Amino acid sequence: MTVVRFLAVDEALAGPALRLTATEQARHDRLRAERDRRSYRAAHRLVRLCVAELVGGDAADVELAQECPECRLTDHGRPYVVGAPDVHVSLSHTRGWVAAMASDAPCGIDVEQVREVSAGVPRRVLSAAEQAWVADQGDPTRAFAVLWARKEALVKAGVGSIDDAARLDALTDARLRDWAEAPADAAGSWVRLSPAAP
Repeated sequence: MTVVRFLAVDEALAGPALRLTATEQARHDRLRAERDRRSYRAAHRLVRLCVAELVGGDAADVELAQECPECRLTDHGRPYVVGAPDVHVSLSHTRGWVAAMASDAPCGIDVEQVREVSAGVPRRVLSAAEQAWVADQGDPTRAFAVLWARKEALVKAGVGSIDDAARLDALTDARLRDWAEAPADAAGSWVRLSPAAP
């Protein structure tokens, strides 16, 4: 089972505030812009709500932590639910929008602001086929944002590395799902991998 949510920041913050862990609060406090702090709080609230819906419980009881699989540091890396190894989570935030998901299998989600990028970026991060697809779309700026959100979702799920973004197939990977009701200024995608065999 999987719970997926894309919301405006204000909508995600509606309702009772949920307490951040000390590590989350420290990271939140390092963000300089208030809009970035609001987006951070909204995404962390939303992922807790997704977990609560998935497992049946209170979002206030969901404790999140992070750990990098390579260096084992806890100030970055994939988030996880403390005490719930079978629950997988992913979250994302951009100006004005947040996304979160909870699943019984590895997963990844991303939301991106639709905005112009320098001409060299697509050449570095998209395959030749993806570059051609973007060029053929009516709105290449939005098309790039969609592909980038797909690639970020794959990486967050543990598929590949952002350093090798051009090698990630964001066009034909059937596991990828796009945010169907995305507004004009945002794009989002998510992926749920097959559960690991016991």
